[in-house]
Amino acid sequence: MAIFRRDPSARTQPAAAATAGDAAAGAGRRATAAVTVIASGTRIEGAITGPTEVQIHGEVAGEVTVAGLVLVAAGGSVSGPIGAQVVRVVGRVTGNLTAAELVEVGPAGNVDGDIAAPRVVIAEGAFFTGSIDMKGDDGQQPRRSANPEHHRPPRAAAAAAATSPETAAAAATSATTESGSQ
Repeated sequence: MAIFRRDPSARTQPAAAATAGDAAAGAGRRATAAVTVIASGTRIEGAITGPTEVQIHGEVAGEVTVAGLVLVAAGGSVSGPIGAQVVRVVGRVTGNLTAAELVEVGPAGNVDGDIAAPRVVIAEGAFFTGSIDMKGDDGQQPRRSANPEHHRPPRAAAAAAATSPETAAAAATSATTESGSQ
């Protein structure tokens, strides 16, 4: 029956790769690009390079550098650095991640290494040990206000303001005035 046949020209995304970041990361994937799949139970030692998308369901011990998307699927693992346009981790990576667009660590993902990308998403439940360097395409860090008070969380700024004698006296006077006028 035709209902059970698959159309080989129709390409579907694996469920692990379909995330909220797909639309934003569309440039990291070419419609006609080939996909290299490292199947579960497969172990590769050495460097993986090329222009294709790489999906890792097995084990890789070595550097992965591709022009497209790298997906480390659930059950997949990489021991070594990964460099790509977009990197998504649902499995385990021990090594640094570098992406031109986005690094995304899913809820079951585990990363032990540094991340460098303009955009980084770490889902609740993911494990991450390392540092994050978020720089844009031009190498510039996001602009920040020259006022150091803008870098503090609101509660920390309020607590710091309450510790100065002038501010504490003003707050006490204000509280007394408000309670007396009621």
